[in-house]
Amino acid sequence: MKLTLLALVLSCLGLSFCSCSAQPSHQLYTYDYSTLIPGPGEDGYDAQLEATARMRDRQFHVFHTLPTGLNAEVRISVDKTEERAAVERFLLEDDGWDFESFSGYKVEQVVDSWWKVAGAYAGAGLAADAFRYGTMRDQNYPEVDVDLAREQFLKALDGLALAVEINGVEGVIVRGFANTTYAGDGQNVELVPLYDEDGNPLPEEKNNGTWRADNSGKYPDYVWEDSCSRDMLIGWVLGFGAAWEVMADDGSIPDSYKTRLRKHASELVHALMRVPESGYDLEIPDADGRPTFHAYMNENYVDRLLVPGIRNGFYSIMALGIVGTFAYVTQETDVVDYLENDLIKNRDLPTIAAEHSVELNLGNITSFSNYNMAFDGAWLALRYIRDQHARSILKKALSEQLYDTPGEDFQPIEEAQSLYDFVYVTGMCGASAENPCTSEVDESALERGMLSLRDFPAPPFWDTKRENCDPAELESGVCVADDGVTELTVLGEVGRKGSLIVAEPIPMKLRPPSNYYWRSNPYEPNGGGDGSNMLPGPDFRLAYWLGRWVRR
Repeated sequence: MKLTLLALVLSCLGLSFCSCSAQPSHQLYTYDYSTLIPGPGEDGYDAQLEATARMRDRQFHVFHTLPTGLNAEVRISVDKTEERAAVERFLLEDDGWDFESFSGYKVEQVVDSWWKVAGAYAGAGLAADAFRYGTMRDQNYPEVDVDLAREQFLKALDGLALAVEINGVEGVIVRGFANTTYAGDGQNVELVPLYDEDGNPLPEEKNNGTWRADNSGKYPDYVWEDSCSRDMLIGWVLGFGAAWEVMADDGSIPDSYKTRLRKHASELVHALMRVPESGYDLEIPDADGRPTFHAYMNENYVDRLLVPGIRNGFYSIMALGIVGTFAYVTQETDVVDYLENDLIKNRDLPTIAAEHSVELNLGNITSFSNYNMAFDGAWLALRYIRDQHARSILKKALSEQLYDTPGEDFQPIEEAQSLYDFVYVTGMCGASAENPCTSEVDESALERGMLSLRDFPAPPFWDTKRENCDPAELESGVCVADDGVTELTVLGEVGRKGSLIVAEPIPMKLRPPSNYYWRSNPYEPNGGGDGSNMLPGPDFRLAYWLGRWVRR
């Protein structure tokens, strides 16, 4: 039996390959298209990067998704030296998916605790699973690998369904959730009922997340956090869009999964379409009958403040992305009409997005959480909206309000944030869910994104402290980063919320650890923890598999 191409690569890297298929090698990796990040059937294929991606996928699914099927950080005490070493050997020396057989340890023995599932990261991980499965299916990977990727994708879809159903109220999605049968957040939170004995919602003052018991009767072993915010919602929607794009015409995906996904999408978008007491739509509802704490995406809001006439382009591109995705998934006439006639034609949200980047370009106090939401919105809008005039305006929004705003500092074009680069490349080349690129690819932007993927912290990814700038260097105003070469100009504690920043974007290989780089400040030189948290890397996985999925 011949080894597959990936098996040969792994063999060269000193790794074993234990999932070879009996399928003849000449039938593997055969396809008649090209993608942003070349696959094994294309010129320019980076076999080592895919081998690293496979290690990340193994870390993700063996350790992080075990309790829920979705992304969660885990803690493994630094005192567990033998167990941590076993994790490292498993990822670096093996190529299988059975940690217990390899190491003699159950995963539950090694992991001290699992953090909660949170929508912003869980949706990104689900999207990565969808694009990974779709890529392997369409590029004729070994059948055993495709089957496993499908199984992991379906488990993630079950997690998404739980996020919609556990609160027990139609049209509501949770901020996050946890499994109470595993150590961690699921066992360490205080539960609050939705209402007091008089029927008044609890807590009395709405906050940004309260933990609740199962309200559906379907998930007794889980608890959930309410108050789904904008960033959590758009993360979940990333998952909805990618999942439907990959599985809509796939006969190997059970129809029950497709029906359920479309049903939940319909419920969620109709809740956003309703006009509540505030008088403005695009307000995220919660299970207690109130809007969530950060509920507002109407163009007349700034954060939680109603400012009629403000024309918030940041919220506009998010709203277009979210509703555009749900219109694509459901294909319901009233949802499509709401998108095309109300949001696009009557309210002209594309033009608002192209002209008013409220809350985005804030110089040294920029919020990269906002940028992450905006790029998610641009990806979704340009991926799923069909109106060609709206798309042409949204390209301007992507180029001039998000990626490289004229006259502004601290711009994504210089930062090598892979997701931002790939969203820009995809949007500007005209690729959508229905067609490949219709114009040339910006190769320089693509390569910036690829550089950060290649330099991403290696698995297993521990949150070990990094100090590029020591106190003496901070005092002097200039520091030399950990590589001993890169000079950084210290600006001081003038970043968002008084954070320490430098003038130059820090290369990925020198950045302090982050649980999601695309919403972290690339100008912060120092950070990290004690090394006990193992980070799941949904940021890498989303960018890599998105790039492998999008067709030129």
